[in-house]
Amino acid sequence: MPSRPFSVAATDRRHCWPSTLVRSLRSVRVVALSATVIMSVALIGGCRTPERQTSDPLPVEVMEDTPGRIPLKVFASLPLVRRMTLSPSGAHIASIQNTAAGKTYLVVTTYDGKDARRLLESDNKRYSIRWFDWVNDERLVVGVGADDGWSNLRWTETRLFAINRDGSNLKTDLISPSRDHNSFARGYLPQLQDRVIGKIPGDNRSVLIALDLDHHTYPDVYKLDVYTGRRELIERSTYGMRYWMADRQGVVRLGTAVEGTIVHILVKPVGQDRWQTLRKYDALREPDITPLGFDEDPNMLFVAQALDGRTAVYSIDISDPQVPPTLRASHATYDIEGGLIYSSWLKHVVGVHSRLDESASLYWNPDAKALQTRVDLALPGRINDIQDSSRNGRRHIVVSSHATQPPQWYLYDEDLNRLTLMMDAYPKLGPNELVEPIPVTLKARDGTVLHGYVTRPAQARQHAPLILLPHGGPASRNVLNFDYWTQFLASRGWAVLQVNFRGSSGYGKEFLQAGFQRWGLEMQDDLTDAAQYAIEQGIADPERICIVGGSYGGYAALMGVVKTQDLYRCAVSFAGVSDLRSLLKDKRQFLGYELGSERQLGAWWSDRDRLKATSPVNHADKIRTPLLIVHGAEDRTVPVEQSRAMVEALRDAGFTRLRYVELPDGDHYLSRQDDRVTFFREMERFLATHLDQAGAETGLRSSQ
Repeated sequence: MPSRPFSVAATDRRHCWPSTLVRSLRSVRVVALSATVIMSVALIGGCRTPERQTSDPLPVEVMEDTPGRIPLKVFASLPLVRRMTLSPSGAHIASIQNTAAGKTYLVVTTYDGKDARRLLESDNKRYSIRWFDWVNDERLVVGVGADDGWSNLRWTETRLFAINRDGSNLKTDLISPSRDHNSFARGYLPQLQDRVIGKIPGDNRSVLIALDLDHHTYPDVYKLDVYTGRRELIERSTYGMRYWMADRQGVVRLGTAVEGTIVHILVKPVGQDRWQTLRKYDALREPDITPLGFDEDPNMLFVAQALDGRTAVYSIDISDPQVPPTLRASHATYDIEGGLIYSSWLKHVVGVHSRLDESASLYWNPDAKALQTRVDLALPGRINDIQDSSRNGRRHIVVSSHATQPPQWYLYDEDLNRLTLMMDAYPKLGPNELVEPIPVTLKARDGTVLHGYVTRPAQARQHAPLILLPHGGPASRNVLNFDYWTQFLASRGWAVLQVNFRGSSGYGKEFLQAGFQRWGLEMQDDLTDAAQYAIEQGIADPERICIVGGSYGGYAALMGVVKTQDLYRCAVSFAGVSDLRSLLKDKRQFLGYELGSERQLGAWWSDRDRLKATSPVNHADKIRTPLLIVHGAEDRTVPVEQSRAMVEALRDAGFTRLRYVELPDGDHYLSRQDDRVTFFREMERFLATHLDQAGAETGLRSSQ
């Protein structure tokens, strides 16, 4: 077993967060609107670092929506609903809802919809509602996120609220500072305070929560009373545990410790008092195993591990290592990447969520599979995900969607045999307005098989203007589901090509790792080869191809116009990386660096030559293609300094075909509606300038 490492140097967050946050939250307003109660958590004031020098957002030339064309704001609006769950009895429904004004609310309604209450409000600027869950039929816990940082180092902090379903008894200070004289920092409040790891059957007042109150970055597990905030220590991080898992009985039974790239998974079988090593492995060199959760039998653990090069789901008996694992779910083409599906009425894990083109879930329990079949027959031609169920298994929340059908939220009542549409995520969009993506398969120059999708506007002919749209991540992948970027671009008359280049997830570990430390190299070549494929197949006009992407996709857009200046007519980078060494330097301040950024990009010093060679910021003098660069000033994933440095390098090189827009309150995910609208308007104007005027020598000059 690993010894506890000495408390590592990580960002200390004692500077003023506790008092600022608590003061702000104690001044929560209660505003009555008709029969609705709104508890505003738009928090104000507090200690901040000096304001950063940021440029104002550039004026947007508003393009009038063409008659007969779907307005831009229909695509750029936040989805009306983001999450919906049933109370344990099924008598109430809670959801996170967004409004046309860009605000977000936690809403609770009765099952019949006659009584609706807005419990919490967020403007999605400084604070956001991350998640919620029912503790009992009366009380909910809510995870709230807020941004903070010093100088160029930024991070997200979280807090845990609790509130009754009628809006009463709001508790915003559930987690109080440590008062232990032996604590490493008396009065300290953890950065992450919403890591709820489980509930306790028979205890309707408490949850289990992981908090590093006494040992920085090594959380202990506490039982937390969600009415009073009282807590009781349940399990100490004896072996340097950083991640915990409880069984269905509310007993902490698994912990994960990480030392560099070495992962230790420890378990405590039923009847045992000491932790035992279940698996120890080097995540860079050995097959990994990911714990998913326990069955009703606390000795039965479900894990994700490799089968024939793809991730599959197994169950293992932690009490007897000699018993071979039992295969539960696998797929010949894709990894099984989702979480477990636990049935409260069947008292078992019955399946696993998946990201397959043909389904959202895989079941091994016949009763659960029969329920899924009934829903699929009622909503044919869609991917129907049963996301939540009442305790007795008679009422269910179903999310139904497809590439041409934005998510719709249904309530299925088995007693009434009735399926009721509750909400549309995008009520003004549907199959009649959207375009069906077509799966494509192509080969890269070295023979690697790549999969992707082409979305062609209904009116598109052969040799259409094309958007190459690399996904972010890069450990992610495009799937056959609704994508608001793709559908917006297609609605403007441009074909869209998405390809899962090497380094994408979902196709096995070998394909994923083929992208490690290959940014700007084979990963970029895959995108170039995809564009050439579109030309050869008559899909794209070779004179009218633009590359557009966000995050890693933004990096790929920048690197694309560095490596293949003559291929792209224009490029758009949203929140893109431009300097790999600078990004690595920033990420070294955070836990998990070795298994995250360093594994993906390489070592800051020993790989410096490759990192410099594949950083667009070092090749600004090679770029001739018109560029639109957009970045949020509050981005906690890719710092805005990445785009600022790129813009400065381009200007130093005398490049003028540039437009740079900085979103003052923008994050990495376009979480604010105003930012989505601004970005889409900028992108639409920019792309129309370069794609809809074939052969014209046009370019946008720098606005600064």
